[in-house]
Amino acid sequence: MTTNRRQFLAGSSLAAAGLPFVRPAASWLPGRARGNGQILVIIQCEGAYDYLNMIVPADHPNYIQGRPNLRIPRASCLTLAAGATHYWAPALASFKTLFDRGDLAVVHNIGYPNPNLSHFESEKKWYAGDPTATVLQRGWLARWLDNRTGTSSIPAVDIENRMNDAFSGQRVPVMTDLTAFAYTGDPSTAQDNQLELALIQQNAAVLRPTADPHLQYVADATVAATQDSQTIQQAASGYTPAVTYPNTQLAERLQLAASLITGGLGAEVYVCDRGGFDTHANEAVAGNPGTGNLANLLTDLSGSILAFLDDIAAHAMGQQVVVMVFSEFGRRVFENGSLGTEHGHGGVAFLAGAPVVGGQYGNYPDLNPATNAQYYVPFDGLSTDFRSLYATVLERWLGVPSVPILGAQFPLLGAL
Repeated sequence: MTTNRRQFLAGSSLAAAGLPFVRPAASWLPGRARGNGQILVIIQCEGAYDYLNMIVPADHPNYIQGRPNLRIPRASCLTLAAGATHYWAPALASFKTLFDRGDLAVVHNIGYPNPNLSHFESEKKWYAGDPTATVLQRGWLARWLDNRTGTSSIPAVDIENRMNDAFSGQRVPVMTDLTAFAYTGDPSTAQDNQLELALIQQNAAVLRPTADPHLQYVADATVAATQDSQTIQQAASGYTPAVTYPNTQLAERLQLAASLITGGLGAEVYVCDRGGFDTHANEAVAGNPGTGNLANLLTDLSGSILAFLDDIAAHAMGQQVVVMVFSEFGRRVFENGSLGTEHGHGGVAFLAGAPVVGGQYGNYPDLNPATNAQYYVPFDGLSTDFRSLYATVLERWLGVPSVPILGAQFPLLGAL
């Protein structure tokens, strides 16, 4: 949001038409948390992470046969649970920490019926909350916004480079850092900057009973955007992290979420993403499959989430925050010829945080069908429809009925 005095005087409120967050004006109550007090942080892992090298069936003969170069040996794995025949990958040590203290739920073999192995098509179905969707018209989080009962003027924040399609049909603030959502006027003096902002707000707020509705929309959007910018800046202004975060992009974005949460912004949903999981090649280091690209991604994912939750807990808000992690699908049992894996069916999701009932939910996949046609056949046996995960966080955490959002009732998980 940039301008200078000449542009401002020439364009008045119309100069604000390019503000990045456009929605109807709402009341601004600075410094007060206005949600229901329960906050969901969603992390989308783009590219389809390799379920079998995260929760490792180290002793299964088809895993051993199918991954001569990528299989993680039992001796390198970390125990998941007593008596379990699958194990944590060593790169997920931070998830093991959360799991062992009861703050992590593993949702096994999650996906949707008749899966599509296209990233674009599969993500569309997750965004829509509908496995039959071929055109995304309104995302599941947009429908949540339609049905929510909270009174926050900023109910959701998208901490990504572009708006997540789960919000399609609604508008939310989109930013990757605070400077990306701050009003910037004439750079000469701070006084000029504040004056210009005040004049834009006053001009836009003037009643226009006979105005063109499009101009009124721009005026309302100008008021909302400038107020929301001030609210966001104010919420984060007093934040000091209580832990040391990893030096990664995901950790930076979760730290931004922490600053807004602990500052009392009142948003109920935050969305972040972590890309890079489409590991068709060089998934691991040859001869050392517990290391390499996937291991680095998993260390970042789990370590950033652990730091974020510890930070939130240190700010006495641990009981108010749950993290949900998902990816669009899993990968196949058999490795390919490029030290990588191809697109598969069922995946794994996670719920993390102090309010979570830790444990394992759903059934680990049956790998036996993999013997039929080498690595070209994904494993089958879906045990958890992804809409059950959505229904669980909607009903048991965000406090809204799931049927108007998902179109039907789905079994709830015991993780919340």
